[in-house]
Amino acid sequence: MIILYCISISHKSADLEIRKKLAFSNEMILALTKRLIIEGLVMECVMLCTCNRTELYYSGNDDSKMKVIRIFSESAEIDSEVMMKYIWYFSGDKAIYHLFKVACGMESMVIGEDEILGQTKQAYFFAQENHTVSYRLNVIFQSAIACAKKVKTMTSLSKTSVSVATLAAAEAAKAGKNILVIGASGKIGSLVLKNLLSYKNIHVKAAFRKYAADKNLKIDIVDYQNRYDYIKDSDCIISATGSPHYTITLYDLKQVIHDNRYRLFIDLAVPPDIDTLVNGFGNSRLINIDYFQELAKFNNELKLHSLNEAEEIIDDEIDSLKKDLLFHDILPELDDIQGKMERKSFLELVYKMRAKTDSHSFLQFIDVLKSMAREE
Repeated sequence: MIILYCISISHKSADLEIRKKLAFSNEMILALTKRLIIEGLVMECVMLCTCNRTELYYSGNDDSKMKVIRIFSESAEIDSEVMMKYIWYFSGDKAIYHLFKVACGMESMVIGEDEILGQTKQAYFFAQENHTVSYRLNVIFQSAIACAKKVKTMTSLSKTSVSVATLAAAEAAKAGKNILVIGASGKIGSLVLKNLLSYKNIHVKAAFRKYAADKNLKIDIVDYQNRYDYIKDSDCIISATGSPHYTITLYDLKQVIHDNRYRLFIDLAVPPDIDTLVNGFGNSRLINIDYFQELAKFNNELKLHSLNEAEEIIDDEIDSLKKDLLFHDILPELDDIQGKMERKSFLELVYKMRAKTDSHSFLQFIDVLKSMAREE
């Protein structure tokens, strides 16, 4: 069986400064994965890239590990020796198990959060559309996604999920009544917006580069170009765009703010949207996505009791996956094996199984034989 490998950099191994260098665009992901395949370093691969993790899943052999890491590092413009400090490397069953846990939200900053399942699906579909996956990764990722859906349905791991979006909305609501959201049409921004609207007596303005809001949302839509005019009247400013440049700089802020009013700035973007020098300007405070890791701790503790249930489901699903892969491997040889087995005696098979398997496996074999006999 071809072994699965995973190179992982996440919020557990690297801070925001490192992770933002790994915020690859789809174009960069495609260039990287195609290069690895063309150079023969991997047979197939999927790259999962979110705010809190960048992971490369691939099949191949362990000999290519350092070459894959070198190319991975080059794409992020990080020295490979430096990168090694932040990489978690998984192979074989551990890589499969890690993928299943990631898809189920068990490795997330907020345990059980829902966004990661959608992001895993998008990463897989992107790889599928661009022909960087074949049979094995197709089956593995499909199984991981199906398992995550089962965990979501059968456990309480996600039923009281508190995501970065809900935590950010709660923090914003505590800051005051007037809230400005920049980048509200993006995935995280739109989730923050909808969470904010669940709070009473909150007045929300959303700044868009172009009109793209849900007309059913009761918000004031303002022009992105005029965002600084609205910042001065806001208690909290949330930015969650995909822009490669700052949406808020200290220099521009100084041109419009001349009071000492408390304002909370929340930066949910990777790379960051808000100039870090904003923190402490006047009476302002800036918090970023890493801040919510601390807020998530209590929520994560509440979910720990569901982890055992989820792990049992994962174990069962991985066992089924491995049997499917093993069966696929032997399928071309089945006719030949059947022909040879017809020339063997039944007792010869039983004695061979007793000699070649451990007691647990032999007991399972006997149980199968008994079950087949009862079917007669």
